[in-house]
Amino acid sequence: MRILRYSLLLILALILQTTWVPAVAVFGIQPELVLLALVMIGLAAGPFEATLFGFGIGLIQDAYMPDNFGLNALVNSIIGFTVGWGRVRIVAESFYVQVVLVVGATLVQGLLVLIGDSQKGWGEIPFFWVRYILWNALYNGAVMALLGGFLLLRRRLFAPQAHEY
Repeated sequence: MRILRYSLLLILALILQTTWVPAVAVFGIQPELVLLALVMIGLAAGPFEATLFGFGIGLIQDAYMPDNFGLNALVNSIIGFTVGWGRVRIVAESFYVQVVLVVGATLVQGLLVLIGDSQKGWGEIPFFWVRYILWNALYNGAVMALLGGFLLLRRRLFAPQAHEY
């Protein structure tokens, strides 16, 4: 059941990423919903499952970008494994830690994609990293903060209340 839930979450994130997210782009910077979902799966499931889900969703993303086929699968696998491995070493339930993890994962993912992209020279990597990836990381952090705040509010409003007798 958990595998089905994570698969549907990633597919929904990918569908929203390709359809709805371009409408909320700010100066060409848009949130990475697939990365957000992958970080959440890594925090919940651990390194093995997060690596497999990262590889699978990365292959699907690579179908849209065949010039660097396999790059998204590799990078998402690394991100999934790293977040899943680190979940037992940090306080993964902390709202602030989750936001920082998303920002860090975005920075690392962007750097790895820039390094692996065969169309960019080594001299262009710092410019693209600062121009796009840094702002993308901040945008992802803001989206994660909003999403995490919404989930925290939902949990507090709809959690079963203890009755006093």
